[in-house]
Amino acid sequence: IALPKRNFTASYDTNIPRQVGLSGSSAIVTALFRALMDFYGLTEDDIPKPLQPSFVLSVEMEEMGIQAGLQDRVVQCYQGLVYMDFDREKMERDNHGTYELLAIDALPDLLFIAYRADPSDSGKIHSNVKQRWLNGDQE
Repeated sequence: IALPKRNFTASYDTNIPRQVGLSGSSAIVTALFRALMDFYGLTEDDIPKPLQPSFVLSVEMEEMGIQAGLQDRVVQCYQGLVYMDFDREKMERDNHGTYELLAIDALPDLLFIAYRADPSDSGKIHSNVKQRWLNGDQE
């Protein structure tokens, strides 16, 4: 995609708690990605929605050194309750899984709050998950 040479400045502020598994870093990257798409006048015709989560994940992995998966990025890009199927054949063929928005009213009326006084590095937890998936680990 050819982009015009235009300058921009980005800053952010967040109230997402750190290191409790709420995907704060991917939320920031996804928001910046959306802002840049808007800034450059790009649409889903330029970057189809099914490819957007993979792009966000690639930024996190390559630029920030974060080990993670697609699930949180899919939800953030689709903005809602999403069915996801990461069938290996489809992922290899199409570079994305099957993603389908579901009706939010299908969820029960419950509220969950996450808090941890001594958070751990979620990157350590996720560090070998992708390799395990690539190796065909069924767990």
